[in-house]
Amino acid sequence: MSVTIDLPKNIDAVLHQRSREEHIDTLSVLKQMIREGAELYLINQYSNGKTSKDKLAELLDLDMYEVNELLEKYHVKASISYDRFTRGIKTAEETAKSQKGRA
Repeated sequence: MSVTIDLPKNIDAVLHQRSREEHIDTLSVLKQMIREGAELYLINQYSNGKTSKDKLAELLDLDMYEVNELLEKYHVKASISYDRFTRGIKTAEETAKSQKGRA
């Protein structure tokens, strides 16, 4: 995909500073920064319960281990609500009871 944009001077300065510090070309820096921005956006969506780990993996082209590492890197905990957690526990207990009755 090819896109032409005008960068604000302050962002251009950051781009060139990072390019010098990391000894890589500005296009590579720009691609890294776009990737990091996409990661942060999706991590925020996940932490607010607006997307799943599966969708995070799909959109970032990562496997589940890499998604977990990424979430750990940004100190993001699972986005399961308390209500959903307690319903899961209740369902597990009911399933265990029904299976005991069959044995």
